[in-house]
Amino acid sequence: MKSDHSKTNKTKEVKGSSNPLAEALERLERSVAQREGNPVASLVKSVKEDVTSNKETKKTRDAESVPNTQGSFDTSKESLEEINVNKIASKISRLKLAFVFSISLIVIFAVAGFLMWPNIKNLVNKELAVIREAAKIDEESLKSGILEKLGSVNSRLDSLSSNIDQISSLSDTSAIDVYKELDYLRQRNELIALGDLAIHNSDRKSLDKLIDAREKNADARLQAGAASEILRVKLAYMNGLRRGSQSIPVGQLFPEYEISDELKLNTDQLIGLLDNLEVRDDHRVRAAYLLADKRNGEAAMALVNVVANDANLDVVREAAMTFSELTGFRNEDLLDSNSLIKWWQKNSERVLPNLSN
Repeated sequence: MKSDHSKTNKTKEVKGSSNPLAEALERLERSVAQREGNPVASLVKSVKEDVTSNKETKKTRDAESVPNTQGSFDTSKESLEEINVNKIASKISRLKLAFVFSISLIVIFAVAGFLMWPNIKNLVNKELAVIREAAKIDEESLKSGILEKLGSVNSRLDSLSSNIDQISSLSDTSAIDVYKELDYLRQRNELIALGDLAIHNSDRKSLDKLIDAREKNADARLQAGAASEILRVKLAYMNGLRRGSQSIPVGQLFPEYEISDELKLNTDQLIGLLDNLEVRDDHRVRAAYLLADKRNGEAAMALVNVVANDANLDVVREAAMTFSELTGFRNEDLLDSNSLIKWWQKNSERVLPNLSN
């Protein structure tokens, strides 16, 4: 029953549907009828009816060939449509739930943020205060570091400025001033060299030149330099023996005498050895030392003569020490020959009678 109903519907649909060929023939029919009259129009109409009849017959056959499962297909289609509707409804409900959940979360966060905003604000203010304090400290340390560096740069600039001033002053110095300065340095070096010779070589002439420069030089700086060198020489001769104590080789120096001990040499022999400039200086120093045991006027006068005239400062020093033991003369400056000579000139008449000949 249901199948027959479907066939009837299909037939109605075929009849009601438009046929392009029939429409064309109909338009042709109307056109021919207008031009040539009814015979041709009837002919066109019969052709049109045949075409329409064939078309309807074909559609009817096609409709009858449709299987009986058409009803079940329609039922499945309706079920699919119902399922699709259910799915769409389910999606819409889930979207509604998601929307409501999102709105709820937003409201919860908004309320929580509103309630916690004072605490958050205080916390943020504290953090900002700490950051500002740290930035302030860093800024102060940076400023102090910059100031220190600027101070160092200023000191360097001051030093550089002073050096430039010195260079400028030197450049302004005339050639005559430069020559004077060089001449002073030359003479000062000469004074130092004289002091070295007086100490190392026992050279009395070098000491006498220093004394003369101290007393006669017009340049105060050179006078001070000469006095310093004299002091250096005298300090070198104040500290003990400068030469090793060696016995006099009596057999070599006095082969004509049968004497082997230096202590057996008499005053004349020791004075002759002391005055002999060809003898080694250390032997002459030893002779001046041994005269201390010869307490007589001849020994005293021989020692005064050596102090006044000998060219070797070691011999002069030993002679002055022996003279002091014989006569009682006292002077810490053993190389001050002028003081010794003046003292002897003043006291010789008193001292000589006390010395045995």
